[in-house]
Amino acid sequence: MLRRHDQSSIILPEPSRSAVLPDLSRLADFPINGSGSHVTHGHTALDTLAEESTLTYENSDIQEITRRQLREDIMAYRYDLDLCRSLIATDVTPQEARNLQLRTLDIGHQIRSAQHRIELIEAQQRRSHMSTLYRNGTNSTHRASDGRTGESPSNGPSSNKRQRLPTKRSHSAEDTENGREPLAQLPVAMDTKRESLTPANGVHTHGSTTAEVSPGSNAVQRLGFWKCRLCVASKYLNAGPSRVPSEPSKWPLKDVSKMLNHFLDLHTEHTPAERCHELGAALALNRGPFEYWLTQTRKQDLEDLSVIDGYINTLQGGSLPEGLRRLNRAAGLFPNSM
Repeated sequence: MLRRHDQSSIILPEPSRSAVLPDLSRLADFPINGSGSHVTHGHTALDTLAEESTLTYENSDIQEITRRQLREDIMAYRYDLDLCRSLIATDVTPQEARNLQLRTLDIGHQIRSAQHRIELIEAQQRRSHMSTLYRNGTNSTHRASDGRTGESPSNGPSSNKRQRLPTKRSHSAEDTENGREPLAQLPVAMDTKRESLTPANGVHTHGSTTAEVSPGSNAVQRLGFWKCRLCVASKYLNAGPSRVPSEPSKWPLKDVSKMLNHFLDLHTEHTPAERCHELGAALALNRGPFEYWLTQTRKQDLEDLSVIDGYINTLQGGSLPEGLRRLNRAAGLFPNSM
């Protein structure tokens, strides 16, 4: 049988001094002197760094700070990886070599995790920047459209005659669907709609948005009104012969099903998030027709109408609501980007 020796009687040899020494100055940007006092009392340097950071981080972007720190971590991990490889090449015991190999594997996982976090931060920043551009574009179009509306009375009677034509065509489609009830019950809404659907020059131009949408679009009716802004975007115009649709849409989108198919099935030159955002903008200004499409066309029993707002908010955030996938063919196949 093996006898158990008293640990106090075991004399261990002095550990040999390795020729490879870590250079701690490569792990951080604060100074480390040659005596090693900062290593022994590292908290002093860290406290100083924290006090300096408090002054510079107050008015900074948290995402930018996090991304910079992750990149610094990756640089430190890579130095740690090189150090482990250098130590493995020296005269080390099998146990030490195994520990260094495990440390090398762990460093690889840490580098991969930091890179993934950087990718997530950059994706969030791109999404936030895209939403800001859409909001700024919509606000500028609001102001431009308000200016055109204020100038419309000076165009004379001829412009008023031209304005009646598209209104008459749109109401004839509504009369067929609703049995002429809007003509008898909403005469004031008809006049307002006649002025709002058509610009002052009597010609529909691409790129116009909110001011040309009927104020009655919140009414629960089948038809709405929306002009596709993606059809006049530079990304679409420069897409080449393989773009869909092959030509910009000449007529406004009135039926909600056509709005869904247009943005979810076409315009694959844009990202799925951009197409969802544009569809959300169209449905937000045609909430009534969207509610009609859900409750009457698709026969959905909506106990809480806030579901409609949830769908619109999700679309404007750049994502497609799961509830729409089973209600529309194009939504079920989305995304279908090139």
